[in-house]
Amino acid sequence: MFRPLTAVLLLCLAATASAFEVAEFKSGMAQNEVKQLLIANWNFDRVVEPSDDVILAYDNDPSIARRYQFRFCKGKLVGFEQDVRPSLRSLIIAVNNNNNQYGQPARVYSNTHIVSNGDKAVFALFWKSNLEHIGVKYIVLPNTEQMSLSFDVNNLCYSTPRM
Repeated sequence: MFRPLTAVLLLCLAATASAFEVAEFKSGMAQNEVKQLLIANWNFDRVVEPSDDVILAYDNDPSIARRYQFRFCKGKLVGFEQDVRPSLRSLIIAVNNNNNQYGQPARVYSNTHIVSNGDKAVFALFWKSNLEHIGVKYIVLPNTEQMSLSFDVNNLCYSTPRM
């Protein structure tokens, strides 16, 4: 009599377990737990909370190119974005690795915008794996280029994948 309920609970737990885990950060972690791990284990120059639902961790020296952004919904980790050194080679490797692991992208986004000092070109690819969206973003600005890897789970605070 209780076996169908048990099966449903096990499926729910399995679905939750399929959400993202990057280094020691797992979706669903409490915001204060993420901040404590960053301060204790990661040796970033700065760990700041620019809003109630975001933690940024970065180094002051731009040549290090290390920046993590954590996004929260109702105090739980739902998104993670990691900057990587931008290059065509890095983009090709990241796209190839995700294609091999998740198949073809579920969404491709390409657009240009006008910003205060010129154009901003954005190219992003997103793959879906169970509850998780995995993204590779490449942004070209007038004086710089940026590349990041992102991980998001479905949540009640913003739609995924996040551009």
